[in-house]
Amino acid sequence: MIIESKGRIQDGIYAIGAAELPGYLLTGQYPVLFDAGMTFMGPLYLAELKNHLGDVNRLKFHLLTHSHFDHAGASPFLKRHIPNMQIGASPAAAETFRKPNAIELIRNLSRSLEEKYRDLIGKEDVTFQGLEIDLVLDEGMEIDLGSGLTCRVMATPGHTRDSLSFYIPAMKAVITGEAVGVFDKNFTIHPEFTSSYKDYMNSLNKLAALDIEILMMSHFFTLTGEDARGYIKKSIDKTEVFKERIEGYLTDSDGDRKSVVQKIFKEDFEDTRAILQDVRPYLINLEAKVRVIAEGR
Repeated sequence: MIIESKGRIQDGIYAIGAAELPGYLLTGQYPVLFDAGMTFMGPLYLAELKNHLGDVNRLKFHLLTHSHFDHAGASPFLKRHIPNMQIGASPAAAETFRKPNAIELIRNLSRSLEEKYRDLIGKEDVTFQGLEIDLVLDEGMEIDLGSGLTCRVMATPGHTRDSLSFYIPAMKAVITGEAVGVFDKNFTIHPEFTSSYKDYMNSLNKLAALDIEILMMSHFFTLTGEDARGYIKKSIDKTEVFKERIEGYLTDSDGDRKSVVQKIFKEDFEDTRAILQDVRPYLINLEAKVRVIAEGR
């Protein structure tokens, strides 16, 4: 089943915020929140955490799939309001969050939306001011969530070099960030290998070995049952096809990456109007994917 990532997914699992920028909350003995999207969403995440947990200080862990602005933008805001929660991310993400240029990029990408949603923000300070990581997460680590639940950390680079996925064996549930492809409005899968095609494919094959009943996607949707079980194999197939498409366009254009980006942008974004993403971040990611294939990474 394909369901919107909003509200109750099953007992003990909730998608908070908005479906396009969901944070995934596991309640229970030691509650954990996976990701917290753009900065302007901070007050909404906080309000929904209060609704589900009563006391937001019950939130023990906040684990991040990667360092992009639409997955960790609201994390500093939440940390300011819930100082005792432990933020976890990969070593590479921990490094990124300390870099002045990365902080400035996140702030720059967030600024227009902060102005657009000023009514949601109110007088709150949601600016991204860098982020200190409390738990540096490595491949194979197991995090105790209490009551027999554990969270397994999986290094799944390829979308970014700092990407992680999180597997809850007792629930057969996985939170993937963008280590797998994302849907458009027509439920076509779009691959997201913005740092390395080779790493991305290795990560997909690693995820394909899991026993999955719930797959919580980075934007808009959660998959359950057969849809969850089949999605990663479909992502592998779509990723291979997209690589071949880019290679073909590069050959036709004598390696002109800019023209390849323009062609794919027109075909996939302008002509279909199906991409569930704003123009600027879409183009940044598309340029990265073309570069990855052109450079054989």
